[in-house]
Amino acid sequence: MLYLKCKGCGHHNELKSEFLTFCEQCGKKLPSNYAEWKRKHPEGDFETFQRAVGIVPKRSRSVSVRKLSESYLAWAGRRGVIITLILAVGLVAVAGGYLGKRVVFNMIFPKINKAWLYSSWETAVIGRQALAISTPMHLGVNDKPLPADIAPLVEYAKSYRNRVEEGMQVEVNMYSFRPNIANDLEVAGKDAATEMNNTEEISDLNYKSSPLVQSGMNALLQEGSFVYKGGINLAFCNLLLVNGQHRWQVSIRYRQDDPTAAATAQRIIKSIHVK
Repeated sequence: MLYLKCKGCGHHNELKSEFLTFCEQCGKKLPSNYAEWKRKHPEGDFETFQRAVGIVPKRSRSVSVRKLSESYLAWAGRRGVIITLILAVGLVAVAGGYLGKRVVFNMIFPKINKAWLYSSWETAVIGRQALAISTPMHLGVNDKPLPADIAPLVEYAKSYRNRVEEGMQVEVNMYSFRPNIANDLEVAGKDAATEMNNTEEISDLNYKSSPLVQSGMNALLQEGSFVYKGGINLAFCNLLLVNGQHRWQVSIRYRQDDPTAAATAQRIIKSIHVK
């Protein structure tokens, strides 16, 4: 993996996006960025930029595992090694379930890149009754079969979401219901809450609902938190809009202890409008 080193704080920023412009640690502008480099090298692509300016951080030398093992065996002897192994297995059995789960979920939902707040965002236009949304990541088609009890009620459905877990999950769902199906904002809010309550991955769901006006129509914003698979606390925003038989739902999930993600989520919500 290649990195850009910040001259201000010395932090190594992972060079995985062409939008990397500011240090994710201190927020200062990095010495190189893809946009400026591209103007000077119009024939180059992002991979060429990575090779040209990216660096590999030097790793500190460590004592070899073999030498440490030999030293420990000479000091503890066979009985000491057996006792140590038994204790290690016991600790793993007691703590492994919780700690292992926390490590996995922290990898899936890391704190987001602070540079997202200062970079250019991508705007996607979704569905027949088009909804426009700006996000720091790419949203791709995420169409999937509707549940058996919902499918007969819907004439048209479209879904988008980001493909790579980058510390934040953004999903946009649009539905056009049949003419004889009730579809108002209160129903939409109840449906969204019921869906989350019925999801096995989610527990300890808490939220509040706030009415607002978005794109000239009444909307509902649900904000709250939940525990994901018993391993990590996540915050969420659900924005729901209804117009006639059409319904739009934008769902954003991120780590509850990440204020940068909370600010990013609010910016995404404000960008949404129905054309």
